[in-house]
Amino acid sequence: MRFRWIRFRYAEVSGNFAPEPLREVWVGRRRTLAAPQWRPPIDFYETDCGLTVKVELAGISEDEVEITLYDDALVVEGVRSWEVPAGETRFHAVEIQYGPFRLELALKNRVDCKEVTARYERGFLIVQLPKAGEGE
Repeated sequence: MRFRWIRFRYAEVSGNFAPEPLREVWVGRRRTLAAPQWRPPIDFYETDCGLTVKVELAGISEDEVEITLYDDALVVEGVRSWEVPAGETRFHAVEIQYGPFRLELALKNRVDCKEVTARYERGFLIVQLPKAGEGE
């Protein structure tokens, strides 16, 4: 997992990375198994001490995740690789999203960037963002 702190404001946080509807997945006779970019499910909550972001990243190695913290946004991005099954395969369902993902969260509270922590456990990335004091 790579972490970067960039000391300027994020240019844009777009909120809609919804997956394509199933009917649009078929292209001719070929099926697209990976969306161009997808957004993992999250829990994002605030306590008196700070903000917590919990991102579901099952099947993704810690080395495939990059976290970037701006003054006003948190960006988490990476890739969930497609594993090709051996032999001839007939799929009955493909609901897990593969390919590159990107999560952008606007931060309304000032964050103490020097105290930010991130850990990866049991398929979840948990980022703790402590609130900055009044003078920071």
